[in-house]
Amino acid sequence: MGNAELIACNILSRPSDPIYAERIRQFQGCPTLAVTPGGRIYLGWYSGGTREPHMDNYNLLIYSDDRGATWSQPLLIIPSSRERLVHALDIQLWTAPNGDLHVYWVQNNVEVAQPGDPRFTVDGFVMAERQHAEWRMICRNPDDTDPVFGQPVCLDRGFLRCKPLALHDGRWIQFNYDQTNDRYGYSISDDAGNTYTHRYGGRKVDTWFDEAMAYERLDGSIRMLARTKSNGIAESFSYDRGETWTDGAPSGIAAPDTRHYIARLASGRLLLIYNDHPNTRTNMTVCLSEDDGATWKYKRCIDARGGVSYPDADEHDGRIYMTYDRDRNGAGEILFLSFTEADLINDALPVPQVISKNGRNIK
Repeated sequence: MGNAELIACNILSRPSDPIYAERIRQFQGCPTLAVTPGGRIYLGWYSGGTREPHMDNYNLLIYSDDRGATWSQPLLIIPSSRERLVHALDIQLWTAPNGDLHVYWVQNNVEVAQPGDPRFTVDGFVMAERQHAEWRMICRNPDDTDPVFGQPVCLDRGFLRCKPLALHDGRWIQFNYDQTNDRYGYSISDDAGNTYTHRYGGRKVDTWFDEAMAYERLDGSIRMLARTKSNGIAESFSYDRGETWTDGAPSGIAAPDTRHYIARLASGRLLLIYNDHPNTRTNMTVCLSEDDGATWKYKRCIDARGGVSYPDADEHDGRIYMTYDRDRNGAGEILFLSFTEADLINDALPVPQVISKNGRNIK
């Protein structure tokens, strides 16, 4: 990973610099959400610059203490740095089984591009794909007035773009993927995230970005679902707690080339959120399964517009909280809604609310 293990982003707490104000943002998207044991909702995404990737990208974190009715100003900013040659992107939030809030993000150490450099360059910098690294901070008091975030730690290579999976026996699996490998990348921890071992699983179904997420099936096996270029959502199975995996194969779920969300709810049902269209980022759809993912009995489209993508969700006290984005380089909307399983079953889902939008669209 080169210097990615050595150079951490300069984390900013409750920043006052107007450079991070919503009114001047020109790009934003890829949101993530986690709910604490006390019911606080943390919401993060990345912005900055005019697109992704861009050397002015930064991750930001806000929160709500009233079920999403109102939101704080940025609590944290995780910025890129032209001077320190660090590119920061792809924040991911997860509330661990013990209640700690884990804040993950991706860093890519970059190089100053030389004239005629044939490699992929952005804003005069070479985006060194092989140096993507997964970083993490842990907050052990996420419900407090002044939450404290630990020091940034470089965990592993690759991208983590979906929530980790905690197995019933205490093992954690996170699907931090490696774009340079033809097998699905992941990491295992048997000590509650203190240490991880990097692994490679089954062969990928053709993809640019794996963005895999998994659930533990009722028989103890694990089903992983992954993004593909043009084959819908792929699946891979493990029957030995993640030690080995089957090769990827089509799951039968038609979807475009984008991220999805899947998790088991407290009720035992499975929640799937994805774009219900074979090749276009439209029809953001929420589904429930009562047969361990074999079929999806309840299926409701919450947003039929184009350019909707990247759902993330969490559950707390019988409510599901959800976020996604729309039109990252145009409207730049970060959307949010909360609902119950009964709302979904009875086709009574609320209208999603815009939490933030690109500055050019603020009146």
